Amino acid sequence: MGYRIFFGLSGVLFSASLALASEDMDSLMFGAEPPVEVVETETPVLPPASGNAGQKPTDNKPLPAAVAGMTQAPEQESRVVENISAAEAPIPEIEKGEGLTDTLKKDQGQSAPKLPLPKVEGTWVDKLAATNPLELIKKSADESSELEEMVKAARQEQPGSKKSNASVFDISGVMLRMSLQQVDDIMKNRGFRKIMQKYQIPNFIKWRNEEYCRGTGVVGYERTQACVVQKAKKDNHQYVQTTKYAKFDTKEEIEVTFTSNFTENKVYKVEYTSQASNITGNSQKAIYLRNIKIYDFWKKINQKYGKPDDKEAVIWGLGGNKPYLKAKTGWLRLEDPMLRELDYTRMSREDQRYMNTDLYNF
Repeated sequence: MGYRIFFGLSGVLFSASLALASEDMDSLMFGAEPPVEVVETETPVLPPASGNAGQKPTDNKPLPAAVAGMTQAPEQESRVVENISAAEAPIPEIEKGEGLTDTLKKDQGQSAPKLPLPKVEGTWVDKLAATNPLELIKKSADESSELEEMVKAARQEQPGSKKSNASVFDISGVMLRMSLQQVDDIMKNRGFRKIMQKYQIPNFIKWRNEEYCRGTGVVGYERTQACVVQKAKKDNHQYVQTTKYAKFDTKEEIEVTFTSNFTENKVYKVEYTSQASNITGNSQKAIYLRNIKIYDFWKKINQKYGKPDDKEAVIWGLGGNKPYLKAKTGWLRLEDPMLRELDYTRMSREDQRYMNTDLYNF
């Protein structure tokens, strides 16, 4: 009997120990949280609220810890959060040589919220943003050739534009179809001096007079030439072909060419040359003086004759066989090709009239 009681008590104790051991092993085997020991602590009594300063607390019993935490003031919580965020905020980087104002502006710009931009699809803003300014200067090969064509078209004659009538132009007062006496008077009034004058006889007249002089018994080259000139003067076939005038103080020369007496010995070409712009040297003084002379030349050209009709060739005129004016730096030419052709035509008719005479009588 005693053995039975002993073994019964020992079995009850062994089972209780197994139960306790199983509860302790659950936290290790299945990850359960270990038991938390609760320690009761005394909490201070809360002071009266600001709104209830005159009232006495109804109960001075200490509140539980959970309730005490819930009754903390919200202002204190916001201060704690601000202190934590300020402590965790990164310090702005300050570049060398940058002032405090610039640092603050950059910091505010980085922290400023980015507002969404309005949509501009299909508006002029979108077209302006998509436009490349380099497209206007034609950077590719095809576009550059197109730009060259535009410049060339600007230089050449414009359709429908009014052309200049060069027959009314003058160079230092000398105009086309003037006589020799008129040219001499104008040049003298302008301060030019005559430095050269060349006479001429048409070739067919000269050859005809040579045959005539030999037929009359003139012998020798010099005597024959003198006889030719004498007969040409008598028949009014000798004329002034070229006359040159100069103004030495301004280094200017004007050469005037005339037609024959078959067209009344009129001016058909005037050439002007200035040596003032031909200043040689690469010094600053020479470059300055040369540029001043060139600028002044083209400025006066533009003031007197206007813009050229052909800007590439720098020519004024109606085109074709009509009078024209051509210019380059320090040089001008005023010519009437039509008058020259008329002179050739009349000389040719005179030669044909002579050839139709009877030279043989058999």
